[in-house]
Amino acid sequence: MKCDPTQPVMGRNRVGIILALVATLLGSKAEAKLPPALRGPIATVGERTVEAIDIERAALSLGAVPPNGMTARAWRRTLLERCVDRELLAAEAERRGLTDDPQVDRAVTLREFTILMGALYQRVLVPAIQPTPAEFDSIKSAGRYRWLDLDYILLRDGSDMERQRLAQKIAFNAKKGARWDSLAKIYSGHPPSAAAGGHFGPVLVKDLDPASQESMRNAKVGDVFGPYSGPYGHEVYKVHGWVEVGDDSTMRLVVEERTRLIYENYYNSVFRKYHLVADTLNARNAIQIFRDEPPDSILASLRPDGTRPGLGIRPAVGIVARAEGVGVTIAELIQIGRPGSTFSDRIPIHDIHDLLVSAARVVLHGLVVRDARERGLDKDPVLARQLRLAQDEVATRTMVARARPADPSATALRAYIEKNASRYQRPAARTARVAMFFSADSARETLKAWNGIGFPPDSTLKEHGYRLRNHAEPGGLFPQQVATLAVPEGSSDPLSLALRALSPGQFAPATQTIQGWAVAMMTGRVEAGPLSPEEAAPRALRDWREEMENKWVNDQLERLRAKTPVSVVPARLEAVRYATPSPRTPAAKKRAAR
Repeated sequence: MKCDPTQPVMGRNRVGIILALVATLLGSKAEAKLPPALRGPIATVGERTVEAIDIERAALSLGAVPPNGMTARAWRRTLLERCVDRELLAAEAERRGLTDDPQVDRAVTLREFTILMGALYQRVLVPAIQPTPAEFDSIKSAGRYRWLDLDYILLRDGSDMERQRLAQKIAFNAKKGARWDSLAKIYSGHPPSAAAGGHFGPVLVKDLDPASQESMRNAKVGDVFGPYSGPYGHEVYKVHGWVEVGDDSTMRLVVEERTRLIYENYYNSVFRKYHLVADTLNARNAIQIFRDEPPDSILASLRPDGTRPGLGIRPAVGIVARAEGVGVTIAELIQIGRPGSTFSDRIPIHDIHDLLVSAARVVLHGLVVRDARERGLDKDPVLARQLRLAQDEVATRTMVARARPADPSATALRAYIEKNASRYQRPAARTARVAMFFSADSARETLKAWNGIGFPPDSTLKEHGYRLRNHAEPGGLFPQQVATLAVPEGSSDPLSLALRALSPGQFAPATQTIQGWAVAMMTGRVEAGPLSPEEAAPRALRDWREEMENKWVNDQLERLRAKTPVSVVPARLEAVRYATPSPRTPAAKKRAAR
């Protein structure tokens, strides 16, 4: 049986409806349970299939109640057609090579990361929080979770390490029996412990300098270790004593730490597994390039593969970091791992560590997806289906966006606004000057200070740390921000309700909103009327794009339906059951029964 293509399209944006189905389907958890004779695909679309779960999830997305008096049987058929349309478009995107497009691949990897990371968290990371008995024995024998009563001397120093020899002398004298309290009072740059005669107090061995931890495994009271050089200077340790704790306390400490660092520990394990390292020569060249050139200039100088040859004083650059089977280019550092805000900003990468942090941002999603697949998580039927739908959605959206005509000129967009003037109307609104706060107390204190005198000048607000917003919308203002908002009349928003009985110049009580606490002063009223072309332009452009995409999708579906065989098993479609509200009227009950 063929699907009937004459059923009406619901709403203006067909591609939006089809892709909304994908988003709903991605959240499905289990297949519908059917009798043996009714198991299997409900429909085949070329080489693709539509399953019962697809229809059930389509009902969740588009509505379980048939619209406009449509029978339940006809509504099932309509839901099936939307699922078929989704498969037709996804197959067309695949035929056009979108699934192999690098831009699509990056977006798909991000979606796969989201899906698989959730599974990794539940199935791998959370179970690993609690150490096994053998693991716990190993943790105890390593000694990193022992409590040490520490004596401590810190000799502060600069990057030139001028005082390193003095630190060695202090440690030597301490080991030979020199009085620790005297050394600490003379040399230590850590005031609290120096004042206590060099006694620091209880500390976990794992929180000491890593180079000291192996030595601490068999340390005895009175042993001296160091010096260990770090960012603050040179540290010398002495074992004042050991604090014995029970296994329960140690276990709780391990579990709490693993819980707190669950993602960080996992990501670091992935980087170790796939051997993420910097390419020393190219990394040094990249650091120099970041220091001397703005990002847009760097990108303009690169070849398509993200590398460039040297020319004069301009250094060559290639792969700046590598993981197993993956290379990171300077272009990817700028476009993906870039901590700067704009392409005109200098990239704040000053050393190899900074570069590796940015490279980690570039490869993280792909390596996590790879690790999850190597663990076999993608073989799970539900996850496999979610991954396929994620790829279909990204490829289809990209295909539709690229097929859309170029955006209209300003003149053409103005003509579109005039043609559809009824869409672009401004509702009646009250205008208010609004400041947002984190807490009710700070909002009320500020209201008490401002009430009767009005809002301070902008210059005063800036001095007190407020950020002034020029084009904020209700619901888009956050703590420590100030703006003049147009709040629609008749809205049930708390701010609208607080303003409705006020006259210009009056303050509303401190009002709690989703974003925080608002202090608002009524400033005036705006009558309903048409938006100006400038105000309507953003919405009109979105509408125009949606219409162009919808037209293109409908044209494609008409062509694809004509050439793609679609076979349906009616009994399996009729067997699909999804939750529906109880009919309230005899007529509704009669329609539902059909």
